[in-house]
Amino acid sequence: MKKGFILCMILIASIGALNAFDYSYFPTATTDDFLATKVNPAALGFGNATGVGYLHSFQDKHMQKNWAFFLNLKNLGYCYEKMDSTELHTLSGGSKLAKNIYFGTDYVWKPAGFWKGDWGLYFLTRPWDFLSIAGSWRNISKENESYTMGFGLRPIRVKGRFCYKISLTCDATYSNKEWRKPIVGIQTQFLNGIHLNGYYDFENEGISVGVGFDISHFKTGAQYSNKSKSGMVYGNISGKRFHSFLTHDKQNKFYNYKLSGAVYDIQPVQKFGPIEIVSSSGNTMEEIIEKVKTLKKDDRIKGIVFQSGNLSAGLAKFQELQDAFIDFKSTGKKIVFYYDYITNSNYVFASSIADKIYLNPGGILDLRGISASMPYIKGLLDTLGIDVIRFQSHAYKNAANMFTETHMTEAEREMYEDFLSDLYAQMVLMISEGRGMTDEQVRTAIDNGPYLLAERALEAGLVDGLIYRDQLEDTLKVLYEDVQITQRYKISENRLDWSDDPTAKVAVIYATGNIHSGKSIPGKSIGDETYMKAVEQARKDPSIKGIILRIDSGGGSSLASENIYREVFLCKKGDNPKPVVSSFSGVAASGGYYIACPSDKIFAEPTSVTGSIGVIAAVPNLTRLFEKIHVNWDNVKEGRNADFASMYRPMSDEEKKMITESVSAEYKDFVGHVAKSRGMTYEEVDAVGKGRVWTGTKGLEYGLIDAYGGMKEAVAEIKKLANIQKEIELVAYPKSKSAFTINLSMDTHDMTLNDLPRDIRILIERIQESTFYNEGRILYLMPYIMPEILE
Repeated sequence: MKKGFILCMILIASIGALNAFDYSYFPTATTDDFLATKVNPAALGFGNATGVGYLHSFQDKHMQKNWAFFLNLKNLGYCYEKMDSTELHTLSGGSKLAKNIYFGTDYVWKPAGFWKGDWGLYFLTRPWDFLSIAGSWRNISKENESYTMGFGLRPIRVKGRFCYKISLTCDATYSNKEWRKPIVGIQTQFLNGIHLNGYYDFENEGISVGVGFDISHFKTGAQYSNKSKSGMVYGNISGKRFHSFLTHDKQNKFYNYKLSGAVYDIQPVQKFGPIEIVSSSGNTMEEIIEKVKTLKKDDRIKGIVFQSGNLSAGLAKFQELQDAFIDFKSTGKKIVFYYDYITNSNYVFASSIADKIYLNPGGILDLRGISASMPYIKGLLDTLGIDVIRFQSHAYKNAANMFTETHMTEAEREMYEDFLSDLYAQMVLMISEGRGMTDEQVRTAIDNGPYLLAERALEAGLVDGLIYRDQLEDTLKVLYEDVQITQRYKISENRLDWSDDPTAKVAVIYATGNIHSGKSIPGKSIGDETYMKAVEQARKDPSIKGIILRIDSGGGSSLASENIYREVFLCKKGDNPKPVVSSFSGVAASGGYYIACPSDKIFAEPTSVTGSIGVIAAVPNLTRLFEKIHVNWDNVKEGRNADFASMYRPMSDEEKKMITESVSAEYKDFVGHVAKSRGMTYEEVDAVGKGRVWTGTKGLEYGLIDAYGGMKEAVAEIKKLANIQKEIELVAYPKSKSAFTINLSMDTHDMTLNDLPRDIRILIERIQESTFYNEGRILYLMPYIMPEILE
């Protein structure tokens, strides 16, 4: 009510204070509000012009019947002007052509003569915060065409940046085959929300003065010209909030962050011709981290509250997110979790960052530790008459054991025990540091889980209280001085600076899923054809200063992995070598590790899965099955090995020898490339190779990675290696060529599969995985890690 009253008073005061609509006193280089539709449509692309506006003219203190209405969208503007008996329509458009460069156009017509209207072209560039340059070409192809050049200058520098408090302007127009004398002016905003301006027209020797006021999303003001003794009053409701001393927000807010679902590096995309369909059922790491950064900078936000949102993410992703949220808390802001039911890994994450964790009195805390349960279907295959002949470089390279064994082998058990021990230690560390408990207390608490009764979780010190959801806000008000839970975290504010800071471009190439020949399925698999092209484009693009590989892959085809490895290796060759940094997400093992080897630096989280330096091949044989179902095969061939490793007959010793030799040779190449890339000896790599999977902790100890960290650390490292002084602009490769992108509210591709029982789903996933590798039998593929180990 108070703000509305003040607004009304300002409007009334401004009425009584330009001939119908002379826009010449609005500078072409600095006008980027709703008037951009008429003054310089290129400024529509700058982003400040959205909303509705109204102008009304007066003469000698009397209101005239001349008025104008504006309706502006993001890059499109419309204006209707009524001047005595004349009506005009203007349709304008403006967009960003490149950094700090904008282009616009308009078409002006009368109601009875649409096809006889006038075209105009406009230009705006703001290369630095102190300079804005504009140009216009109006009434194109008409006898009365005109050209205007204008500039704005901000001469005052405060705290290293040019200040918006004072702007100097100058506009010069060429019309009727001569240059008019310029209009110069000054615009001030010494107090946010109060605008004062003055202009002098050297041609007409006239002065124009104006005043304007901003309150929240409302702007109003008046402009008066002494020469014509006329002026205009205006009002504007903007799509963005103005900076004003009259605008006050409640400063003690907790943002209700509705975060749930899968966490991706890059969201899965399905392409149908020029259309991309993107699942929006989850969140990307970049989206979450950027949102947390925004919340950190917002002085109105004092904390974040999460309510019953369980994320589907591996421990490595949780550790990377943990760093972002701890940075958020470094400003004194708080994080609170409320759950009805909380999963194992989500509790580990919540406990590592939360100031308080609350559980529903009837809720469950499913803290239980980690385990590895593997299905073995050799007995089933034997019953069906199917044999799978396995070739492995070492006993630890057990990706095919599911099909060739009836139980876990000793080598498997040894590897998984070491692997789980490292993960478990990190899990305990995250809880103990976050909850202020000793390692022994945490291990005891885990052994006593899961907590099917909420009271037991409270007694164990794992949560801070048992409350119902409707009690949460009152509880927070008691703890944090009358806070308010809000859904709004980002108010779009009117932009005051003129230019985007200069940046250096760094390519980010995502490698998510299994590696195979052919084209990638974005967010799901890595096709060597697609990935090689992306790396090649990035290394040949002169605007790209470095390359970051973001990898979440357990490997796949050895041939496809080799092709990608070669393309990454070429980034360090030629006349313009570029630094390459790899950032491991949840998994970067076997082929996923191999493609990262040529990188200058490798970063991983302590719980990232890496290593698995080894080779495997598996060949199914259906001879016994065909006998059972009475299917007979005959064969005619030219060439002794034309029917090499055919499924309808037993494999010969010679065929087995050939594949064994190939696997052995591939392993030597794998180890040799790792040794050369990592500056290690063959023996050193072989000692930590042999197909063994390691955590990031062991990877750092054994020299397979260079440091702990995620994308933040990778960006800092690429900046250092490329000697970049500017801010980094990350550019995703390959660049999307789709004309349209559709976001869905559910993941339609996986919906049916995810609804199946877990054990059945695992079998189907393993069978589906094999369809990626039809081009060859030799694989750089890590052992199967059950999802519950990592999530």
